[in-house]
Amino acid sequence: MRKIRALRAVATLAATLFFLEGECARAQEWRVVASYGQASAPRSQGFAEAATLSVVRDFPLDAGFSWGVELTPLFVVNQTRVDLPGRPREVAYAVAVAPVLAWTYVPKASRFGLRLEAGVGIFWGFSPIPAEGSRFNFHENLSGLVLVRAGSDHLVSAGIRRIHVSNLGLAGPDNPGLSFYSGVVGVSWPAR
Repeated sequence: MRKIRALRAVATLAATLFFLEGECARAQEWRVVASYGQASAPRSQGFAEAATLSVVRDFPLDAGFSWGVELTPLFVVNQTRVDLPGRPREVAYAVAVAPVLAWTYVPKASRFGLRLEAGVGIFWGFSPIPAEGSRFNFHENLSGLVLVRAGSDHLVSAGIRRIHVSNLGLAGPDNPGLSFYSGVVGVSWPAR
């Protein structure tokens, strides 16, 4: 019951921040981000790959910094067990939410820019991820992106992202995490 209340509180906070409107809405930004990558997995796992689709709402701070909320309604993990020959791949689905801190540099006279971002959040799998792990996990991501202007107020991004999924040992003594190294693409536009 306590877990359900905590998840509801986190979801309410994320939704409130995600759809927050107000006087600073002109400077806010929406982003849609997709990634695909492979993992360095536990020895028994052998192989894992992940694909994600996220929606992000950024809020500017100062000096190129911003904070945001990244909601990942689609996190798909494809797992192969090498310790169980002949077993088919296991596909697991999850959702995640994380606050994100970013630094963006796009000179006004240039079409190109740079974005560095990092976030740590919560992750809920509809089955254990990795297979010998738990359903509730934490996840961290670290990204480096090249930005290209597409029109007067849109940016297209491409880069690399590291996503680590782990239960931090909270589900028992075993903590089999997965670290995905992914390509990432996205598009952003001002919130209106």
